[in-house]
Amino acid sequence: MSSLSVLPPAPPGVVPYITGYSREQNITPKFTHHPSGRSLVFVDETPHDRDSFGVPWVRPSLLPKGRRGEPLLQEAVVHPFRQRRAMRDQLCQVCTRPPADPEGRLLFLMRDAGRPIEEGERTASPPVCVPCAGISVQLCPRLRRHHVAAWVQHVPAWGVVGIVHDPLTLEPMSGDVEVTYDSSAARWVVAARLVSQLYGVEPVDLEEEFARLGRDRLEAEFARVVELAA
Repeated sequence: MSSLSVLPPAPPGVVPYITGYSREQNITPKFTHHPSGRSLVFVDETPHDRDSFGVPWVRPSLLPKGRRGEPLLQEAVVHPFRQRRAMRDQLCQVCTRPPADPEGRLLFLMRDAGRPIEEGERTASPPVCVPCAGISVQLCPRLRRHHVAAWVQHVPAWGVVGIVHDPLTLEPMSGDVEVTYDSSAARWVVAARLVSQLYGVEPVDLEEEFARLGRDRLEAEFARVVELAA
């Protein structure tokens, strides 16, 4: 059965959890050399500024939904804290639903780059549940016509996306780049997104996944997502 006959129209106005908004800002605190001289450190650093691998992160605004402004969907802006939480806790990036089986597989959805999702591939895009994949491929401009998907068994943290600074001058050396946690650059980066690596990858046809749930179940799930997004 084709997804064209199974997939209900996506409810309008659904904004993925990880999306950034117009009134949200990311602040990079002032930083200096660590007393050891081997890394940078925020001048007013708190225990919340670093992740479990010891990398410092930008400080994003944490505003209630009604005060965030307009969602920056067309610009594909991602909120650092919400992206990091979804990736770290393996939550659906749209509705934040955790996996039904913590030890089970996760669905990853990406823009089609002319090939399927590959073993060992890196991504800063958190997983997505099947119903939200059905919403995303209809509403997301980057996925609407060209997307690939896969079930993934293991998703270990690999590194971050952020700005690397010169070890001597502390001046920015680049724009946002991927930095693995075990590299020397990790001591000089201020992170904005978490990057994970995908193992146990099994490419999947989303049409089959939609058909497996059926139209009635998908409609009910779409309604649930609308309530969560309200």
